[in-house]
Amino acid sequence: CETCKQEVPGDCPVVYADRAGYSRQWHPACFICCRCSEPLVDLIYFWKSGAAWCGRHYCESLRPRCAGCDELIFSEDYQQAEGRAWHTKHFACLECETLLTGKPFALDNASLLCTTC
Repeated sequence: CETCKQEVPGDCPVVYADRAGYSRQWHPACFICCRCSEPLVDLIYFWKSGAAWCGRHYCESLRPRCAGCDELIFSEDYQQAEGRAWHTKHFACLECETLLTGKPFALDNASLLCTTC
């Protein structure tokens, strides 16, 4: 098994990932996302950089995810602060909803706040 490195008995079901090549195999419980360890045996998986990825983490490896709405950001026009990204329309104060682009703000536990709030 590629994940646990234990031998797979001949009578045990195995998972083959077409994109990984048929020389690699996994116990069904060991075929997991390389980022979150979600079991992938019954899900669509993605193969990137020699590892299996769940759909959520594969997409996040390509595009940022908005901290405001949790959707992927496809636009090139978005805001970033402290390793997080927001759609421009979601880069707003959590309390008063004032847009914060170009204004001072505080980031409190992933929540944006204007200086007044």
